[in-house]
Amino acid sequence: MRIFYVFLIGLSAVFLFSAFYSLEALTLIKEGKITALYLTDSEQEFRIRWNHSVEKEDWEEIFIVQDGGITLTGTRFKTFGAGVPHDTGDDTYVEDGWVYMTGIHQPIGSELVVRTGEATEHRLFYGKDITYQLDEKKAYRVVVRRMTVWRYVVLKAQGWKGEE
Repeated sequence: MRIFYVFLIGLSAVFLFSAFYSLEALTLIKEGKITALYLTDSEQEFRIRWNHSVEKEDWEEIFIVQDGGITLTGTRFKTFGAGVPHDTGDDTYVEDGWVYMTGIHQPIGSELVVRTGEATEHRLFYGKDITYQLDEKKAYRVVVRRMTVWRYVVLKAQGWKGEE
């Protein structure tokens, strides 16, 4: 009988922990539905890459999740063109065929809206291993939010198809 009570106390502790302890997550939302969900670390990087509609070359913006928000830290592209600033950020250099502009430090807020084009091939890269292909001609919201462990587990179990 004592083992049963220890089990109940342990189970209650796990439930209380998961119901009240919160985590920070990067959430990708399309048409009001969560389509991807990733736990974030301090200064976790993610990137949005697309094929530029005029240059027909990939363009990429680099962000970090920091203090509950999204910050643009850099960009990279293949060629300078009309409308491209020449002095953005702390450093501009060329490496492996890419022009890098780093040290931008532009706070975005807790939400970034991305609109994809017809042939822009937008992708979200998260960490080292995750690539998420965004659908054509759609609006996405990349949102940093706190959620309970319980909510995170439920969303993962649903395959992220939960309502926002």
